[in-house]
Amino acid sequence: MAEKTFVKEHDELYREAKVSNDHATVTSHYYSVMSTVIDEYFNGNFHFVPPNRAGLKLDEALSDLHHRIGECLELSEGKTCIDIGCGIGGVINDLEGTGAEITGITIAPNEVEIGNTNFQKSGIYPRCQLVEGDCHKMPFPDASKDTAYAIYALKYFVNLTPILNEIARVLKPGGRFVIYDLVKTNKYDETNEEHRSIIEGFEYACGMPSIHYRDEMVEVAKNAGLKLVESVDLSEETGFPYYYCFTSSPTFMWLAQSPVIKGLIKVAQALHILPQGFHKFNETFLSGTVLKIVEGGKRGILAGSEILVFEKV
Repeated sequence: MAEKTFVKEHDELYREAKVSNDHATVTSHYYSVMSTVIDEYFNGNFHFVPPNRAGLKLDEALSDLHHRIGECLELSEGKTCIDIGCGIGGVINDLEGTGAEITGITIAPNEVEIGNTNFQKSGIYPRCQLVEGDCHKMPFPDASKDTAYAIYALKYFVNLTPILNEIARVLKPGGRFVIYDLVKTNKYDETNEEHRSIIEGFEYACGMPSIHYRDEMVEVAKNAGLKLVESVDLSEETGFPYYYCFTSSPTFMWLAQSPVIKGLIKVAQALHILPQGFHKFNETFLSGTVLKIVEGGKRGILAGSEILVFEKV
């Protein structure tokens, strides 16, 4: 019943968001349930990265990515940093060894509770902590932070201008900011029905507004006073796609798209072995999301492996 209720509520909230142009409520609703799934299966980090060698586990590849971002930001003891859209703080766990003071900000109160509890247990709180808040109006003074990063987070904002202006506001002059996100490429054709099905289906599942283009992010950042000083596409560097964590396992991909598995789920649901609504929940939020991420990447209309480094002018 929970899955059926979640799908119904998500659908209603998403339709409201498309009218109001404010996706905060539907995004928060999505993560109120999916943050637990993400923590269980993705170590709290629902973002992707090409591994630097074949066979590397996802958590190892993500850790490499996070440390790479820490190096780009030149994090060290005494430095301050903001994690935009921090989830439950998985990235912070990887970066806390730099000695930097890292504060994550999220709109989801359950993520704050989970993350701070974990930080307290590991002894890094309050140097590393999560706060509930709106990234459009962060609880930090002007020019108070050395660095910031947004990993697969900006895609949740309809308009990038207010959030990038806010990041520029809280950064000190010369402060560094890293964007690592899932973006549409110039190959995306909004008149192509299959392209739209992939992109819009993914946006719906995650409660997101229209995914931004890479060049759009760079231009808006520039207008906010954030100059692009470095970029590296890890897919080009490693030779692996950003969605490698899925396609590296033929068994996983078969399970995600097999008609046999879908049929078994329907039978299990009819027999009340699985809860009512689980089939649609899986088709939309679990296997369906994975398949859209992979298909978008294979068609070249989605990209998600470029590190963009900015400095506040």
